[in-house]
Amino acid sequence: MSAFTEIKSYLRAGDGFKRLLIINFSLFILIQIAHVIWRITDQSELSRFHPDVYLAASSSFSEMLKRPWSLITHMFAHEDVGHFLFNMIALYTTGKLFRHFLGPSKLVVNYILGGLSGYFLFFLFYNLFPAFDETSFILGASAAVMSIIITVGVLRPDYSIRLFGVFEMKLIWLCGILVLVDLISLRKGFNSGGHIGHLGGALFGFIYATQYKKGKNMASWLERLFYKWKGLFSSKSKKSYNTGRPKTDEQFNSEKLARQKRVDQILDKIGRAGYDSLSKEEKEFLFKYSQK
Repeated sequence: MSAFTEIKSYLRAGDGFKRLLIINFSLFILIQIAHVIWRITDQSELSRFHPDVYLAASSSFSEMLKRPWSLITHMFAHEDVGHFLFNMIALYTTGKLFRHFLGPSKLVVNYILGGLSGYFLFFLFYNLFPAFDETSFILGASAAVMSIIITVGVLRPDYSIRLFGVFEMKLIWLCGILVLVDLISLRKGFNSGGHIGHLGGALFGFIYATQYKKGKNMASWLERLFYKWKGLFSSKSKKSYNTGRPKTDEQFNSEKLARQKRVDQILDKIGRAGYDSLSKEEKEFLFKYSQK
């Protein structure tokens, strides 16, 4: 079996969390290969076709009309090794928490909408404020990852983590530190576009989490779209029929409330003693609930 076939098989079998990691990693490798080809063929005069510029999202509307795909590709592409590793470590650690609490399908949606929110805030700043009058580009998964971190932090503010494996800290404090770093960096004018994107992702994560705590899933439309899109590529269409008597509103709401209460109890246990403290039954229940 070829490497390409193995990757394709893994993407089909894995959940959204694994797919995000694989897509980021694969695109990073392709960009590095493109850089090598670019260098050995001496294509410096064709700067507008540079691998990074080709995938990055621009603050210029006219440039975006020429490369509309960059609205999506920019949040999966990295040039710098350090930037790539930092984002992937952050995605891996916080993505695991997000997946346990909300499920892999919501993780993918949050990643994409967080990345888009980061770009749109970046676009607005560079087109509305005189201090950002030059054309700039944005590249990397930072805004999307920031959205994931803030979402989990707002939903589970008292959840404790060990920063660098040493410092124990509540997740909400880490969120506050990250936002503060972006604000300070923006004030100093260091990588302004990138930090504006981070804040845009953080803003979406905050709004998403606060709405979700109220029982509203503001991204359900995209989840349904992904579900239908996935169905288009299924080899077999499956239909299920429910021949039982429909549940009354009272029965449905009662069962929903009981499930949510059970989930809250499990999440509280994770917050106190970690995911490994759960029983096999509790893990299975949480996994099944996250797939709904």
